[in-house]
Amino acid sequence: MSVSETPEPGTERASRNPRRRQRQHDTDNSLRTAPRRKRSKLSEDLYVPRPSIEIPEANLDGGSTTRANGHPRGTMTTRRAGREDSTPARSLDIAVRGGKPTGILRHRALRGDGATVLTQNKIYSVKLLPSTPKELLAPGVEYRGSILDAGHSAHQHLALAVTRQKAYVWDYNAHTQIHSPKILDVPFPAGDSDALPYGALVPGSSGTDMGLVLVSATSGRVAYFESIERAAALSMFQERKAGVDGTISRFSLTEQVVGMTPADHAGFILTLSSGRILQLTLRDAQGKARIFTQALRPGRPDFGLFGSIKDWYSGTWKKPVAAVRIRALDTKGQMQAISLTQRCELQIWNFDWTSRYDFQGTVDFREAMMEEIRTSLAVEEHGTVDSVVALDFIIVADKAVSAKGNEVATLGAEQPVQIWALLQTGSSDELDYYITRVTMVQANFTIDYLKKIKSSQTSVYLHDSPHLVVPKPGHTVYVAFQHSIVLAAPPSNDAMDDPNAQLHDASYIAPDYFEDAIYFRADHNRSGHSDPAVLDICGEDAKSGHSSLLAFVRSVGLARVIAHDPSGDVERSQIPVKDKIEQAVFYGAMQEHRILDFSSHSGDSLTMQNVEAAALAISKEILSSESTFITRSSAQKGPDLENKAEALHALITHVRQNYPLLTPQTLWKLLWDAERVSAAQSLWVATEQHRAMDSERGDFALDQLCEYLHVKNGHNGPADAVAEDRVCATFVYDLARLDQLLVQASCVLEDLAKNTSDAPEDVMRYVHEIDELWATALEAVYSFRAENARLYGIESGFAEDGVLKEVSDYADLPMFWTSRDDILHASHAIPTMSRDLAKLHYETDAVPADLVKLVTKANPRLIRLCCLAYQERIGWLASHDSEKKQRVAQEFREGYDLERYKQFRALASIGASDAGMQLAEKYRDMHTLTELVVGETQYYEEEIRQNPNMAQEERAVCEEMMQAMTERIGRYFEKFGEDWANAFFDEAFSSSRAGHMLVQGQQKWKQPLRNYLRGDPSRAKVCWINDVIAADDYTRSGVILSDLADQRETDLWAKKVELSMSKLSLLAGIEASMVPDGRQDITIQALEQDLRLVKIQEKLYNHVAGQCSNALDRESQLQLAMETLGTNTENLFHLQALLHKLLEKLLGRTVLTVEELIDILTLMDSVIFEGAARPRHNLEGKEFFLALQALDAAALNLEQEQVELLLQIIWKRCYVHDDWNVVITAQKKRGNKDSQAILRDTAAWRTLYSLHDEAYLARPDCHIHVLEPSECFDAACEPAHLAARFTDRDLLKPILDENRKQDNLLQALVVDRELDGWIKRCDDDVKSAIEANAEALAERRMKEREMAKVVGRPVEVPKEKERESGNGVKVNGHVNGTSRGDQHGAAMDGEGDVRMD
Repeated sequence: MSVSETPEPGTERASRNPRRRQRQHDTDNSLRTAPRRKRSKLSEDLYVPRPSIEIPEANLDGGSTTRANGHPRGTMTTRRAGREDSTPARSLDIAVRGGKPTGILRHRALRGDGATVLTQNKIYSVKLLPSTPKELLAPGVEYRGSILDAGHSAHQHLALAVTRQKAYVWDYNAHTQIHSPKILDVPFPAGDSDALPYGALVPGSSGTDMGLVLVSATSGRVAYFESIERAAALSMFQERKAGVDGTISRFSLTEQVVGMTPADHAGFILTLSSGRILQLTLRDAQGKARIFTQALRPGRPDFGLFGSIKDWYSGTWKKPVAAVRIRALDTKGQMQAISLTQRCELQIWNFDWTSRYDFQGTVDFREAMMEEIRTSLAVEEHGTVDSVVALDFIIVADKAVSAKGNEVATLGAEQPVQIWALLQTGSSDELDYYITRVTMVQANFTIDYLKKIKSSQTSVYLHDSPHLVVPKPGHTVYVAFQHSIVLAAPPSNDAMDDPNAQLHDASYIAPDYFEDAIYFRADHNRSGHSDPAVLDICGEDAKSGHSSLLAFVRSVGLARVIAHDPSGDVERSQIPVKDKIEQAVFYGAMQEHRILDFSSHSGDSLTMQNVEAAALAISKEILSSESTFITRSSAQKGPDLENKAEALHALITHVRQNYPLLTPQTLWKLLWDAERVSAAQSLWVATEQHRAMDSERGDFALDQLCEYLHVKNGHNGPADAVAEDRVCATFVYDLARLDQLLVQASCVLEDLAKNTSDAPEDVMRYVHEIDELWATALEAVYSFRAENARLYGIESGFAEDGVLKEVSDYADLPMFWTSRDDILHASHAIPTMSRDLAKLHYETDAVPADLVKLVTKANPRLIRLCCLAYQERIGWLASHDSEKKQRVAQEFREGYDLERYKQFRALASIGASDAGMQLAEKYRDMHTLTELVVGETQYYEEEIRQNPNMAQEERAVCEEMMQAMTERIGRYFEKFGEDWANAFFDEAFSSSRAGHMLVQGQQKWKQPLRNYLRGDPSRAKVCWINDVIAADDYTRSGVILSDLADQRETDLWAKKVELSMSKLSLLAGIEASMVPDGRQDITIQALEQDLRLVKIQEKLYNHVAGQCSNALDRESQLQLAMETLGTNTENLFHLQALLHKLLEKLLGRTVLTVEELIDILTLMDSVIFEGAARPRHNLEGKEFFLALQALDAAALNLEQEQVELLLQIIWKRCYVHDDWNVVITAQKKRGNKDSQAILRDTAAWRTLYSLHDEAYLARPDCHIHVLEPSECFDAACEPAHLAARFTDRDLLKPILDENRKQDNLLQALVVDRELDGWIKRCDDDVKSAIEANAEALAERRMKEREMAKVVGRPVEVPKEKERESGNGVKVNGHVNGTSRGDQHGAAMDGEGDVRMD
């Protein structure tokens, strides 16, 4: 027997003193003693379910109208069950006989309970009840919670919370917070480190009184208060006792109470940590209060009902117990206790209120359960299931099913039992949880159902295990974890017994079950505390077909979870991803104090495609007010826009945090929707300002825009809303078409420009408002985009105006709504039309100047938005790889440059040049900025020049403005550097005022001017002047002119002048320099070589032009030149075409390269004249000699290989120029007198003679030499030889072929005619002729000296005469002689005689 105590006599009498008046509590009417009254008549209203659960009407059809904290904005409308009259929130004490109603209307919406909806969907809802006492809401308060068993109808709304020192009792269904709950002191307070006491409410014998039993988890002490009313009253008088107390029998200090299960009239079942299970009774046989405990042992050996009961002394009873559950047996007063050990063993006792018990046996389903779990897993995961632990179980209902499965010890006929069990597998670092349904019938058990919980938390708090609750009617299973509650609704028995499964093979997939989880935010728990957030859960009788659960959540209070009845559905559908996101947005992210955690968890099986589609759908519904969470009332348009903005912000916040793999396309679309709302807010604010400034007007620009939109495109809102207020309807229902609304601005302006009936002031006012609306809306869009890009996961770089910087950032994105064709058209049409209307009324009396000024002031803003739209469109087009898109992008780019130029320049027409300059600065449009600056400067200069009698004040203003422009130009040099300098000076030097600008630049912007002129070789002519005049840098100017002449100059005369001036500058630099510079000498030498090439080309030009002196025009001149000089290439068509092209350039006095000079000189005919008919500038057969001279002059600037190749070409063409067969044949006929003349008439003889006569090859700086014919083979016959000159293969190939023809001819002459020997004879003959000429010249000089002695004075022979006399000697019909004999010819002595060696 247990150690128990009875109440002291004094205490017992005091507790039943009829004179003592009980305290009244206004909030606990359900606890009062009901007054005597007459019984009321029965009516249908009495069977209406009590107001314990409220389900919004909209929740039954899957929708919702809730807003902040789950309540709709405005009045909350719910459907009442039963009567229409109001019923108080407290429990009703109604004296009624008879049973409960048998019929229950499913899905009935019950009366409101004042709760806050935390979330709801078409399957379940979660509410926070307001009744929790504030003492339990304090941070860190821990307690055990329970409610009175629902079978006690008079007290079904009472909740109990037991802390370490106090016990609180209150009506949890109250509509407001309970400020004065029943508070009782715990007789055995627990320490901070001790386990919390257990407690339970006990219905009193009177039916209206309520008792309380408390059990210490650590000391085993038990206290029972028969009446909490009297206990609460007597707690003020410590000398009196309000109840009885006792101690658990044989309670050890190493034991703890770990469970307390109500057993109705049979008391309670206590579970100890040691594994002992005890029955606790509170009254003796006479009905007096007394504490008595009786241990329920596994039984004696003769209790072999199941045939597998282990012996008493084996210690089987000490197994860890997961849970104990009670059910009533058919026998009156008999109860059955079933315990589940952690090893999945069921122990069964029958007992009654007298503490007599009968052990029925043990059922072990551990091995069968492990096998079932392995079967549900993949083969490779079987090894992970090496053990299974039972955590909790619930007895559902008695089921009469046929026995099947594993045999157990026979107990005889008894009621079947069906249980739901919560199991755990895996290791501590990775736990898996399963729910299973097991049916036991007599000696058999069957595992009906097994499912893994996907939403379970992988780690469990240390002090408790997860709890399992299956409230009536049993269609939903609840599993409470530390921070979450999992709802699982397995398929109904009808679905599980689907006959279709029998008609399919093993591949048949049974209907899946519904599962979802409710997560509590961790930050609602006390910081650093390791206890669970969900302290306790209790099932609640809903009486409506719904499954109701009450959860005691620490620091939050009492929450009610209601799952709807799924009857009629073969398979409970999953919550759509759209509904999940809506819950997270409207019940989570939009709430300031959130209790639930709506973030995505690992158990959610959602495809990213569905998530994106759901997010976009929600965004569109918010935009168009189609969402049930968005207010559609036109009367609250302002707050509605704000609420839409908040909803869209909450939407992107949730999806970005929980679904980070959203595609950029989806993120941009969500951003664009939010931009539209931001623009709408700005439009509304701007319109409100317009109305405030002119409240008497009835129509504003926004009204016009909305009317145009609805007329052209229709409307999306209800007809009555549109009729009531078109503007409001647009902002409520039509924000998705905001771009179309804005485009109407250009249409309105067009009509205003055509309308002549309205007053000009009214027209300009509309223009101002439209400009303001357009600018305000788009500026809000771009600002919102730049500021919120990171929120939307867009990491691309933005310019300060909200446009993407890089083209690559536009890749794969849809076209931006802010740069579509209609927006682009409007973006440049609106500023243009507004500007034209402003100019029309500028400085007129019809329109106030301030109003016109407002329009002109807004124009730069409009132009800036036009630029942004173009930039965006161009970037998007350029991001595509297709040639078509690239071509269109280039067209847009050119159109943008032109449009920007026009718009910026047009600002000057309305007196906004400064704004145009600022825009040009912003977009670095240096060309337009230059024109604006120069135009403004010239304007003030012309004003001063054209008005000499201008007033002094006006002149001062003009001069001040000119000075300001000069300073601005200087700042631009510092700010934009080379870009500005290039644009500014290009514009300055391209006009007729170039000289003036050069002088002004030297005075004001000396260094920028110098940098500009030296920055590009094309500016060398002006740079040379600036370096000489302003910088005194002669050497630099000489080098610049030299580079210009060598690399860029195409005109022959200009090149000659530039080279000459360059040489002069270098010589001046040498003279001015104190330190000699060898590099200057090298440069001068290079200049002399270039001048030699120019002189050769001039000689060639004079020679060719002399042959065509009778030509009338250039075309005939070229024709004559080809007829005269092109016969030598008649059989070489492509070389003749090349000669034709080069002669055309020569006659055009275009500078030729050395290769081109050589080609003309070696391909043209030699024209030799005799006597008086000889033209003045005839080359006299020295073409090849000039070609060698040109090569020698250019050799320093050529690679050695190229020099050798050109030398081979010259000599090869020289050798094949004549018909050597005729020459050789004539030489072999010794009797032929003309044989020597024929030899000396060849180009080779003339070329060799010129080389020897002028001793050209003996010069120290000579880079040429004589080649034998055999050394010229294969010259210019390979593609590599001419590929640099002729890049076109179609032109290169035929030229190579004709060069090979010449090469074949030369090889034949060398092989067949021994041309090498004949060239040697030519060379010898040349030397003989030169010696003969030298002797003749010496003899003539001697005669002249003798004659001078006779006369008595020396005879001076002019140099020209001397040259004529020397060179005038005809050698075989040719004019020969020594040229430049004094320098490179025969050496002379001091007396003028030729010195012969």
